[in-house]
Amino acid sequence: MHKLTKKNWIQLAVMTVIFLLASVLVYKTTIVTRMVMPRIESQIRAESGLYYKISSGDHIEQTFVYDKDALLSVGTQISLDEDMLQSKIDQEEKNKQEDYGTLHLQILDASGNSQMRADYEVRILDDGQNLLASFPTAQNGWEGKKLTIVLDAENIDEDLELSLGYSTKEAKGAGLSVNGETSDYTLNVQTASHQFLYWKQWALFGAVLIYLLLVGTYLGFAVFRARPEKVFLFAGSILAILYLLMIPPLAVPDEESHIVEAYYYSNILMGRENAPNDNTLLDAEDARAMRIFKATPSLSEYDDLRTELFRTQREKGVCEAGRFFNYSPAITYLPGILALTAGRLLGLNGVLLLYLGRICYILWYLFMMYWFIKLMPFGKAAAFVLSILPITIQQCCSYSYDAVVIAVAFVYLAILFQLLYVDKPIKKWQIIIYSLCIFVLSMSKGGTYLSLCLLTVLVPISRFTSRKRKWQFVVSEGILSLITFLWNTMGYVMFVAAPTAEQAAGTYLGEEARGAAGLLADPFGFLMLALRTFFRSGDGFIETMLGMQLGWLNIEVSRLVVYGMLLLMIIAVLQTENIKGQKDIVVTAGQKGLFFFGSAVSVGIVMASMFMSWTPKDAVGIEGVQGRYFLPLLPILLLLFRTQNIVVKKDISRKIMYIGVCLQCVAIYGILMSLERIL
Repeated sequence: MHKLTKKNWIQLAVMTVIFLLASVLVYKTTIVTRMVMPRIESQIRAESGLYYKISSGDHIEQTFVYDKDALLSVGTQISLDEDMLQSKIDQEEKNKQEDYGTLHLQILDASGNSQMRADYEVRILDDGQNLLASFPTAQNGWEGKKLTIVLDAENIDEDLELSLGYSTKEAKGAGLSVNGETSDYTLNVQTASHQFLYWKQWALFGAVLIYLLLVGTYLGFAVFRARPEKVFLFAGSILAILYLLMIPPLAVPDEESHIVEAYYYSNILMGRENAPNDNTLLDAEDARAMRIFKATPSLSEYDDLRTELFRTQREKGVCEAGRFFNYSPAITYLPGILALTAGRLLGLNGVLLLYLGRICYILWYLFMMYWFIKLMPFGKAAAFVLSILPITIQQCCSYSYDAVVIAVAFVYLAILFQLLYVDKPIKKWQIIIYSLCIFVLSMSKGGTYLSLCLLTVLVPISRFTSRKRKWQFVVSEGILSLITFLWNTMGYVMFVAAPTAEQAAGTYLGEEARGAAGLLADPFGFLMLALRTFFRSGDGFIETMLGMQLGWLNIEVSRLVVYGMLLLMIIAVLQTENIKGQKDIVVTAGQKGLFFFGSAVSVGIVMASMFMSWTPKDAVGIEGVQGRYFLPLLPILLLLFRTQNIVVKKDISRKIMYIGVCLQCVAIYGILMSLERIL
């Protein structure tokens, strides 16, 4: 029977106080500011490239008919040259100019009475900003009423190119007058019907989840003394739910193309036809759901999501979606394929269908990381922290094929470490899982992680009944990896190295891509460019590998989190004295050498592929390289730090894992701060 001691109660009390103080800070800095924002909708949308330049003294009146009952704000959207404005502000001391103009906005009803007013100084405006005048709170009874936006420009600096977008299309009840003259086009019109006050409830829900995370993890480690993999199932589940709520579909890099790819295989599984030219046919309902989401989430997107979750029917029809050929096998999309197929058979609406797929990836993530931690013969705390890195959770809880590849690579390395450092004969289940992992790794990501299969040669002869058996195992695994690579991945390699004219036409650089010919023609230039890239961006690779930048690299997590987690993992792999039931494990210089060599080969493959297909000829570095490509190499790179010269005197693994969870809470705050206008 586990009981809470006085020390436990004191620690829980301190943690609760810190949590409450942090909750108030988060609420004030991320929730309140978003609750007061209006839900902006375009009543009249401007056409691309059409702008009216505002001049001093302009008097503009734009009428329109409002189509909703509730009304909070009315206005328009402006465009300006931000660079010019900033340049002028920087030169203020020289030119002594402090006023760049003011825009006076008011909203009139059908009787000409002013309902709302607002003034905007040009010096504080941003390009694309909405100019809105608002009621204190939303008012009802405005459906079908005619409103007039009146905009007066005072002392406008002409150099700033201050403009309003407009449309040449007719709009019901719309009319524009500029300086008393009627115009035959219509300015963009922005309105809002409500604020996002309900986010207070979502904030409370999130706070409860995080508190449960902290308390449950503490009890698991400090009171129940549970195994790390079991505590991970609890902590990983809550973190996955939080990331699922914060980062919606399509916000993860390339997730849209991965959804389309999984959908393609789902059609095959269901016996449905795909589109000509090997494209994908999406059900109209699911295509509509995908259009809700954007690469950079917004409050409006979450508002739509709240409504869409409760739709009870699916739209009929189909539409075509182009596939981005990444030559990844169906097995790397298996959780998504099964989820999409099941959801379509059950008749779920499009949004629920997309989230069902993500939930299946979460279950895959939890299952695989549980076994990764469990199978690790030492450094379980490092495996725990590695499993809750921001980038690990983001990728493994999305439709990205990284969810499968990363998890398989981690389990593969855990079994490899067992074969290297646990003095027991190799077992059949180890051979089967080891071979399955090699099979998946060899066919994934263009053979990037094929070099990890070379580490099989490190398995000592003592794990087998004879030297012959050892080399039979090594050769058979090598043949398996080579055949799998040639069978499934050579197409991708040829696409990168020597694309056909038709293939090149659809790529990022088109016919300007260097290809294999460019690499062979100037291998020294490639080497110099690769070294230059590492010197210029090496820290960025480390940070993005750990998760400092999430989403489309526009969600920032504090360096305190990523480097703190890196430090925790390094400490966790160091040798520790007097761990009950575990003998000293020595990572030899030869093993470290091969670990480094295997990692270097994988990194070289990434750099070479990006050099051939993504790097312009006048570039000063290799472009397109992202730190997350190196995440599967992290377990063996961490072992380079294990040495007999640095020994931890006391087992602090549980503290390390709990601190890792606390740092994840800081990461969540960073995500909330970074995501523009969302909870």
